[in-house]
Amino acid sequence: MAELLVGAVAATGFLLVVHSARSKGLAVSWWGWCLTVIAFLYAVFVLEVIVSFLREGSPKGAVVMGTMLGFVAVVWGVLLARFVFTRGPDRQEEASHVR
Repeated sequence: MAELLVGAVAATGFLLVVHSARSKGLAVSWWGWCLTVIAFLYAVFVLEVIVSFLREGSPKGAVVMGTMLGFVAVVWGVLLARFVFTRGPDRQEEASHVR
């Protein structure tokens, strides 16, 4: 049941990111979407590792692995938000030439 919940939350999060990018009019390149998909898959992996450690009865392992792998996921998410899903003055001109 936990795996189904993790998958549903990940799919909902990805759809919200796509909807947000479209509603803001961001022109995200193909490599930005590829990095986003990989980031979501990595986040699902981290959550599944935590769930599997908890199912095996090892809460310390879940905390340690969740902290180590989760830190990488958070940094990746911040970098994606900063460099892929922002539109500054210089990127706005670049996006207008793409259309």
